[in-house]
Amino acid sequence: MSTTFSVIVPIYKVEKYLNKCIDSILKQTFQDFELILVDDGSPDKCPKICDEYAKKDKRVRVIHKENAGLVAARNTGIKEAKGDYICYVDGDDWISENLLQIVWSKAVSKYDVEMVVYSAVRQFTDTQEQIPKSVPEGLYNKDKLRSDVYPYMMYDSRKPFCTGLIFPVAWNKIFKRDFLLNHYCQEERIRMGEDNAFVFECLYAAENVFFCDDILYIYNQLNVESMVHSYDPNRFDNNKLLTDYIERRIGKRDPIIDEQINAFKAYWLIMAVFHEVKSKRKITVASKHIRLKIKETEVLKGIKCDGLPKSAKMYLILLNMHLYIPALLAAKLITVIRGK
Repeated sequence: MSTTFSVIVPIYKVEKYLNKCIDSILKQTFQDFELILVDDGSPDKCPKICDEYAKKDKRVRVIHKENAGLVAARNTGIKEAKGDYICYVDGDDWISENLLQIVWSKAVSKYDVEMVVYSAVRQFTDTQEQIPKSVPEGLYNKDKLRSDVYPYMMYDSRKPFCTGLIFPVAWNKIFKRDFLLNHYCQEERIRMGEDNAFVFECLYAAENVFFCDDILYIYNQLNVESMVHSYDPNRFDNNKLLTDYIERRIGKRDPIIDEQINAFKAYWLIMAVFHEVKSKRKITVASKHIRLKIKETEVLKGIKCDGLPKSAKMYLILLNMHLYIPALLAAKLITVIRGK
């Protein structure tokens, strides 16, 4: 039996937050939905928590699978979903109780919309911080997307590098299921930036998108065990997978998008340098690692300096000249100045 919404929650080592996440979904004022909990081989009490909810509420379905990462977990949920629309919630986050009602009332019931984008806040210990939203509320057809969104979607040259007009996450968006099945991320090896891999493709392929001002999602910043906070020695390999995938899916069709993909590649490369700095490894060790990974992945190949800000050009010049220690020292200085 079909339903309006399928809410998919990929779950891995979020035992501390999972009850709050699931409760926020089951308390929705709009009742026509199913909840699919995808246990990605979580080694803690998450599988048991999921099963307990399924016993109590017929809207809950649980899928237990071997650990294969976030992309694979989400894809498992998509293929099992029966809803007309897909909503993602991460297992350590939670949502407003009227998320589905507002999406239904403002967008789904009025328009044959393929995507809905809504606002969110970051949740810290005692405070919340709204995630900047730059697109005014309303329905955007293809012409309006081409004029107002696509030129700034991935890289908005009017903002700090590389800030895009769109916050490229899956969890503050709802997708029409039939549409998503043609554009979900098929590269399950991507472990960082996986949302970018299909969010931009979906936006570029969509015939219409509804942007909603309402703050409906709470992005938890308290989970220090999440991947966002951990060092990944394979960041360069991951970035190559990510940028190559995006280029295959939406590149070489539109000069505006190609320019943004170029900036996107530069940004992810530079962020990999910053990642080495934030890991607090010795500069000499980090320098050797960068040298090896840039050679292995050829990640510098094809990145153009045209259209990029001076700071990005500086890093690209240093890396192209194999001046890895100066690049790391510059990143370290900026990290200290920013206090991050």
